[in-house]
Amino acid sequence: FLPPGFLLVLLSSRFSGAPSLAAAFTLRRHPIRHRGLALFRVSHKQEAQPARAPLASAPTQLEQMYEFQVPATVLLLLVVCLQAAAASPTSSAWGAAPSAPRALHLAERGTMRLRGGVMWVGGGKQFNRTVDPDAHPEAAEDTFAPLRERLDCERRIKALQRKQGNKMRTNEIISLEEDSKYMIRAQHLLRTKSLSVDLTAAQNFQKYVVGELSLQQQRVGIMYGRVDAEGNAYCDVIYEPPQNGDAECYHLLEDPDAALVDRVAGLLGMRRVGWVFTARGRKCILSGGDVKLACEMQEQAESAHGFDFAKAWVSAVITRNDTTGSVVFEAYQVSDLAQDMHKKGVLKAPAGANKGYARTTENVLVERKDAQKVDSDFFLNTVPIKTHTSPLFGGREGEFPVENRPGAAQNGFEVKHILKCHEEMPFSHALRDFHLLVFLAKNTLDPVHDLPSLCKAVVSGEEPSAGHRSIIETLSQQPA
Repeated sequence: FLPPGFLLVLLSSRFSGAPSLAAAFTLRRHPIRHRGLALFRVSHKQEAQPARAPLASAPTQLEQMYEFQVPATVLLLLVVCLQAAAASPTSSAWGAAPSAPRALHLAERGTMRLRGGVMWVGGGKQFNRTVDPDAHPEAAEDTFAPLRERLDCERRIKALQRKQGNKMRTNEIISLEEDSKYMIRAQHLLRTKSLSVDLTAAQNFQKYVVGELSLQQQRVGIMYGRVDAEGNAYCDVIYEPPQNGDAECYHLLEDPDAALVDRVAGLLGMRRVGWVFTARGRKCILSGGDVKLACEMQEQAESAHGFDFAKAWVSAVITRNDTTGSVVFEAYQVSDLAQDMHKKGVLKAPAGANKGYARTTENVLVERKDAQKVDSDFFLNTVPIKTHTSPLFGGREGEFPVENRPGAAQNGFEVKHILKCHEEMPFSHALRDFHLLVFLAKNTLDPVHDLPSLCKAVVSGEEPSAGHRSIIETLSQQPA
């Protein structure tokens, strides 16, 4: 298929000096085909050309050539029509812009958006797949789709076994068993956009574990705070449960005051947002035991308050870089895949501490190969971390001793010290210490009648009742 200009030049050059307009073109079909399309060539043939000698053998069907005569005037007229069509502004056959009604229709239709936070832009048969900036982050990646497919395979296997018997293993069952294996893959969806820790709480915990303990006794803290609508977590206080750690790892003990601490935090407008722990210098970020414990804590929060409450659970770690010697404070989040494996009993901690992998009770697919040992980095997402000043607990002159710390006594003398440091402030402001309120709830205040009204006064800034103030002042006069 030749462009019109080339045909015009060809005609003008070939027929200049031609004896008459009786010259003709011979259209020959080449016997070679390319992808099912016949290749054509145009050759000039004069009237006075002598006849060719017959071929030695009869031509085959593919070698047959048939000719027909086309007058030159018809070809010239065809060239003029093609040039006029190419110059027309309304024609889109040569790449021109679409007509006005069609362009208006495309503009009114706008961008086509599909389910899953993905929009398709462009036109025709090929599209560009880009992330929709207006879509919710959880819609861009459905992390539960592989888990639903795996669950569907398990249901189909059970249905076939009920129908055919447990001892029967058909090709369909074997194929479904392969499809029902966990495929280990990294999760790109970050359910918590960032973690912000109160500067006073972070310094208090880090000064104790790094300054006093020199990271020779690993500790764990529970972070209490809030989560906003955009998915940003804020840690205002750090509560340290009963524990007995050593240089290698932490060891949590049963906490009889866990429900009371949660109640005090709830009356102050806070909730559990994650946990923080320390670790010695090691090659892994979170060990298999850390991932397992994070899944257990998140499952407890989900069982008590639901998935929407527990999906923002964050794991923070404080450790020392062996190369530079600096202390790092980082935050991570466990993937939905790890959480599901934990619930099904597939994920388990390795035998020793500080191992950078987790064990599984069944074969899983790691890079499409069967394995029962998974690198813990597959289950982690990095959460950006920053600091802030809590409007309720930040910027205080004195701090009440943290509970469950060896050598840190909580008594009436410490209560007196807090009241003395903030004697120029309103009495409700002097009580804005989470550890102090937990101590009062365990020793003097009734958790049903006294605690709600006192926490309400602390949050609102109003003066507590005279009876509550008298109880606290009496406690502060007791000897240590």
